[in-house]
Amino acid sequence: MTDTINKALLSYYTLLDVNTITEDEYKLWIESLQEPMKKYFSSKSLQLNKGVLNLQRFILELRDIPLEEFMRDVLTEEEYRMYQKQTDKSIIK
Repeated sequence: MTDTINKALLSYYTLLDVNTITEDEYKLWIESLQEPMKKYFSSKSLQLNKGVLNLQRFILELRDIPLEEFMRDVLTEEEYRMYQKQTDKSIIK
């Protein structure tokens, strides 16, 4: 079941062509971060940060493709409950 969840997550992130991230979107993401993450990521260019999943999720959510809704749509109820349990235990959301 974890394999199915991982595949769903991968599918979510492949919805974004990272080359379409604009400087304005990137700046919005930087502004949304707390220190010390804000300082760390703002010292690097958009090009260097395109692979950061936190940025990618921010952009997808900004473009009205929320992760939670996506996961609920592609997983079975049992898989989605397991996914929720895993994310509730995780530090990064």
